[in-house]
Amino acid sequence: MRKNNGFTLVEVLVVIAIIALLIGILLPALSGARQSSRQTLALSNAKTVATVFEQYRGTFGDAYPFAKPVEMPQLPGEEVIFFQWYPDGVMMATTDWFVLEWAWPAFTKSTAPWDEHYATWVSPGMETTLPTDPERMGIGDDDNPGENEISWRYANSFLADPKLFDPDGAAADDSLIRAVRGHEVVFPASKVLLWDTHLAYINKEPAVREGHWDAPTPMAFADTHAEIRNPLDAKPGVANPLRGGYDARLHNTPDGVRGADY
Repeated sequence: MRKNNGFTLVEVLVVIAIIALLIGILLPALSGARQSSRQTLALSNAKTVATVFEQYRGTFGDAYPFAKPVEMPQLPGEEVIFFQWYPDGVMMATTDWFVLEWAWPAFTKSTAPWDEHYATWVSPGMETTLPTDPERMGIGDDDNPGENEISWRYANSFLADPKLFDPDGAAADDSLIRAVRGHEVVFPASKVLLWDTHLAYINKEPAVREGHWDAPTPMAFADTHAEIRNPLDAKPGVANPLRGGYDARLHNTPDGVRGADY
C-alpha cells in the first residue's frame, strides 16, 4: 500500500480559514501601530515647530510671527498683508488679517528655511517632499493658497492684542491687530501655540465639531512643550468681532495670550 502525503480539501480550507483569521487579527494591530508611530512623529514635529517660533522671538525682539496690514490707495478703506510665499519670488497679498494661521512659514523662513523644515510642517501621512509645482501650493487659487499644504495652525490669539478676546465682549477695533510678545503670555504651559489640523495619519476619519477634529491632537504650547490633547476639551472660545464672531477654541482663547486653553 502507498502512503498518501497530500491534503484533503477540508484540511486546505481549514488552513486558509486560519490564515484569514490571523490576518484579520494582525492587520488592525499593525495599522494601529503605524498610527501610533506617526502620532509620535507629529508630536516631535510640534516640538520642532515650537522651537522655530522660539528662535524667531529671539531674533525679532521677543515678538511672535506677525505681519502688519498696510493701507492701499488703490483700495480705499482696505488694509492688505503682503508676504513672499514659495517658490521664491512669489508674492502673495490678502485682506485676511489672520492669514498667518497657516501662512506663518513665509515669516519664519529666516530661522527655518523651507527646504530644511518643510517635512515637519505637514501631518505624517501627507507628502513631505517640498513642492516645486506652484499649482500644488495653490498659486493662482483664490482660496487661501497653501492652506491645505501646511498642517500646523497658529492660534489667532497670537496675532492680536489680548483685548480683542475679552470674554465680556470686545469692540471691532482693527488697531488691536498687532504683534504679540513673549512676555505677554501669562500661562505659557497652558496656552496652545500651534496644532495639527490635518491629522493625516488617523485610520478612521473622526467627527468634526466646532471646527476641530474630535480626536487626540498633537499640540505645541507657548513654553515649547508638546502633548496630545483633544481640542474640544479646551476652554470655549470667545467671539472675535474682526472675524464675524468666529469663536473656535484654541484660536480665540478667552483673554487671548493672557488666558489659558487647558
